[in-house]
Amino acid sequence: EEVQKAKEDLVVDLIVNNLWVVTNFTEGANNITTSFAPYDFKFNRDESVLGRKAGASDAVGTWKGSAENMTITSSFPTGPAPLDKLTGVWNITKTTLTTVKSTRSENGITYFLDLQKK
Repeated sequence: EEVQKAKEDLVVDLIVNNLWVVTNFTEGANNITTSFAPYDFKFNRDESVLGRKAGASDAVGTWKGSAENMTITSSFPTGPAPLDKLTGVWNITKTTLTTVKSTRSENGITYFLDLQKK
C-alpha cells in the first residue's frame, strides 16, 4: 500500500512538475501529430489539465493517473479539435523521466500517443 502510494506520488510529481508536448499521435493509419504542434500541456495536482496554445484561451480538461493499472484517463469535454481525441483511457506502454508512450483502442481504432517533457 505505501509502496504503491510512493510510486504514484513519483509519477504525479514527474507529470505535474513539467510541461509536455505531443511527439506522436496516430489514429489508426493516420498520423496527425502535426495538428498537436501548437499545444503544450500542463497537468495539475488537482487533476485538471490545460491544453495551452499561443493566442488562444487554455482548453481545460481532466486527467487521472493510475500507477497500479499503468493508465492515464483524460478528458477534454469542451476541448477544440484535436484535443477531443485525447479523451479516453490510455494504457502506458513505456515511461522514462522525459517521455510517456501510451495506446488505447476504441471502436476498432487503435491510437498511439507519445508525450515528451518540454
